[in-house]
Amino acid sequence: MSEWTLEDGKYLIEISRKAIKHYGLTKNYIKIPDAPAKYLVQSGAFVTVKDKGKQLLGCIGRPYPSGTLLENIIESAVDAAYYDPRFAPLDVAAADSVLLEISILSPPEEINFKSPDELLKQIKVGRDGIIVEWALGSGLLLPQVPVEEKWRVDEYISYGCLKAGADKNLWKRGNLRVYRFVASVFSELEPNGLITRINLET
Repeated sequence: MSEWTLEDGKYLIEISRKAIKHYGLTKNYIKIPDAPAKYLVQSGAFVTVKDKGKQLLGCIGRPYPSGTLLENIIESAVDAAYYDPRFAPLDVAAADSVLLEISILSPPEEINFKSPDELLKQIKVGRDGIIVEWALGSGLLLPQVPVEEKWRVDEYISYGCLKAGADKNLWKRGNLRVYRFVASVFSELEPNGLITRINLET
């Protein structure tokens, strides 16, 4: 995975806000004709929108590198702001008053395990994001989530199962696939203000 810098985080958060405002006014995705080539690599990405009190307003992304990083940032920013089914659409007038966070993802890799204990040993809180897949659905949790929630590894996997629409103890019984990925995470400290790289390691 490329080593993304704070300058990259600032650029992509700026693009995210521009994308939210442009779509809110025109219902069209913004075009960035002069984007640096480094943002045209294929990479998964998520965009998170929060209010000033850091309450979640939307979080949507593309976990797989099926499009360019720039495309995935733009589309994810729009979806997080306006199309997260858990929340009301953002008022475009509030676009300059929300906190934005972006996560640039490595390609997910499947974890091979033969027992619940083996699975526990292969996931590290503060490093790994997870995707849980089973017969009836899938669910993804970004690596910053268990850090923010102060979950143990077993709690993290259980919440991954719940996110996938399964029983929280499915991972103890099998019949599922678990993938992991890492992410470079950048977040605003205040709307349109300072941006920091989130250190997830605990």
